[in-house]
Parts: sequence; C-alpha cells; structure tokens
Amino acid sequence: MSFVLSKIFWVFFSPSNVLVLLLLLSVFLATAERPGLQSLGRKLCFDIAFLLFFMAIFPVGDWILTPLENRFPPVRPAHVDGILLLGGDEKPSFTEKRGQPVMYESARRYIAFAALARQYPQAKLVFTGGSGLLTPDAKVKDADVARQALGSIGVPVDRVIFEDMSRNTYENAIKTAALLHPTLQQNWLLVTSAWHMPRAMASFRKAGWNVYAAPTDYMTSGEVSSRLQFDLEGHMSEINIALHEYYGLLAYRLMGYTDTLWPK
Repeated sequence: MSFVLSKIFWVFFSPSNVLVLLLLLSVFLATAERPGLQSLGRKLCFDIAFLLFFMAIFPVGDWILTPLENRFPPVRPAHVDGILLLGGDEKPSFTEKRGQPVMYESARRYIAFAALARQYPQAKLVFTGGSGLLTPDAKVKDADVARQALGSIGVPVDRVIFEDMSRNTYENAIKTAALLHPTLQQNWLLVTSAWHMPRAMASFRKAGWNVYAAPTDYMTSGEVSSRLQFDLEGHMSEINIALHEYYGLLAYRLMGYTDTLWPK
C-alpha cells in the first residue's frame, strides 16, 4: 500500500507538477467573474512566472542536491564480501521492443559496478530490482534489463545474483536480505547514485546489512555553485530529483523503514 501511495503522492506533489497545477488554477481564477478572484488569479500567475524565472537562472537544484551527494563519500574496506547494485531507471518495455538493454542515468551505476567487480574478483555480485512502475507494462523486469546490460559490458552474469521482486529501496534491502541472509561481520559495497545514497544506506542498515557507500552518477561538483545559467529544464530536473529524495527520507523515517531522518 505504501508503494502505491508514494507513486500517487508524487504525481500530484512533484515540484514540476505542482507548478503546472497552480498555473492551471491561476488561469481559472483570472477568468472568474468575481473581481477578487480575478485579482488573485493574476497575482498567482505573476508569482509562478517569477518563480519559474528564478529557478531557470539560479542553480537551486544544485544547492539542494549537494548535501545529499556529499553525505556519503566513497569508502573501500580492506575486505569486501559482496557488491550490491541497486536498480535505477531501467526501461523494461523499451528493452523488450528494441531488443537491447535500455536505461538512462542508471547506466553509470553499471559502469561503476563492473569496475568494482573486476577490482574484487572474489566478492559476491548482486543486482536488486523488479519494477518501480505502478502498473508494469512489460513482461521483462528491471533485473532482466540488468542481466543483458551487465553481460554487454563484460560482467560475467553467472557470478551475479538477481533479486527481481523489489519495487523500491525499502524492498531492495529487505528482499535481498531474505535472499542472501547477510551478517554484520560481512562487508558489502552499495552501488547507487550519490543523491540516492543517504536513503539507500539507511534502508540497508535497518534491514541488517553492513554496507559501505560506493556512490556514482554525481550531478554536482560537491561545492556550492554560484553559476548562473538560463536552463529551466535542467534546473527543474535537479529540483525534482532532490525533493523526491528528501520526501523519501522523511517518509521512510515516518514509516519505520529507517532509524534516522538524516543518516551518516
């Protein structure tokens, strides 16, 4: 139920969708018969336009992504028992129709995972991810896409254990734990996007894993940016990603999926 609610919540409360809904509301108000509502609608239109202009110029997304990405720098313990790769934005339906693995930003996770697999040839290799879609539209799952993608970049897939039932980060942690029965004496590297690492680390720790961060897919330099650039699409994408993670950290803490709001 929480998975379904989270998907519905994000449809209406992602920053870009909120702005569209507010803009639509302001248009209805501006065309109303009552002068008071017309005035409110015009003011709301102006405020939204100014906010969009501000977000198009200033690197707001960079500012709020940086704390997430800086929270867990890479750590390499002396001994590594296993390496965990979290599914990201694999596209099972496109993969099925195109006949080749399709993913977007998460491709960088695969590159990092492949490099670590070569660096630690004795470590167990694990991919975790079923489908993050509310209504999956393909017969294949994220794990099937991962199998093809990893094989295409030289990772021996017979070394990889695939968990294909989880739908979100919380389920990644608990379903993979049920499959592998990790102990606190084992050292596991956790490969995911740097901005997703705080929620992932907290979830896996709560599920009984002894995990070390292996972040990738950075979107910021790690320093507070002062660069001004007219790029609404890019800045809005960063804001959506960052706020989704902050929402996720809060929701996971409230639901008891993690032990802390801001893990360290």
